[in-house]
Amino acid sequence: MAELILRNSSVGFIKAIIFDKDGTLSNSEEYLLELAKLRIRFAEDKFQKLGNNSIKVSLLKNLLLSIYGLKKNSLSPGSCLAIASREQNIISTATIFTLFGFDWFNSLSISQKIFDEVDIFLANQNDNRHKQKTLIPGALDLLCSLKSKGVCIALMTNDTQGGIEEFIYRNKLEGKFDYFWSAENKPSKPNPEAVIELCKKMNLNPKDCALISDADTDLRMAKEADISIAIGFTGGWVNPPTLNEKKFLMEKLNELKIQANH
Repeated sequence: MAELILRNSSVGFIKAIIFDKDGTLSNSEEYLLELAKLRIRFAEDKFQKLGNNSIKVSLLKNLLLSIYGLKKNSLSPGSCLAIASREQNIISTATIFTLFGFDWFNSLSISQKIFDEVDIFLANQNDNRHKQKTLIPGALDLLCSLKSKGVCIALMTNDTQGGIEEFIYRNKLEGKFDYFWSAENKPSKPNPEAVIELCKKMNLNPKDCALISDADTDLRMAKEADISIAIGFTGGWVNPPTLNEKKFLMEKLNELKIQANH
């Protein structure tokens, strides 16, 4: 086992660390802001083409701004766009459409089409794709240090497997992670069973693991799965998240050190 040191104080001994991705290792806010604005713009266009007047279009925009968590030039780290999976965000968007009298089938179909059209648009905008993948300062050093000390490293995210692969490729992180758990694995986070199943894959007891995330949903999931060390991270956003479910808290990744147990 290895000893985790946070700001020069020991927080415990672990065999593995489970990392969240967006907002914890990946500096995703700029990309997510652009993604939210595009989805809203495409939704407005779609809504207008369906015969809705400017007042309803404006109301739709305001509702989507609220659920996506946009606040001027920043994104709420606790919003569905920041935390939830693509499919969950589609459901949130579809729910907004039902408020305007659309049935669930049509609301879901419209929302799915909006998301698909935005994805196609972004696929041709390479600069936007790169924004999503930049590492938060200190992430690479921490991963390398953990690897050198023999700590097992897992990545658990609501991104797709393809999104994980691109993140790793863009940042030259091949070989840094030993295990992955994506939105395509079932159950997906924040179900505590997701952590339990991931620990089974690692052949480890959850008590021998730590989890680091910028979201209360993940930190509560960790506690309910009996993870021994839940560390909240606040340095990935313009407006830092308020975390209540953490056992420990850090603002910078370089506050965390690892020491091999001899």
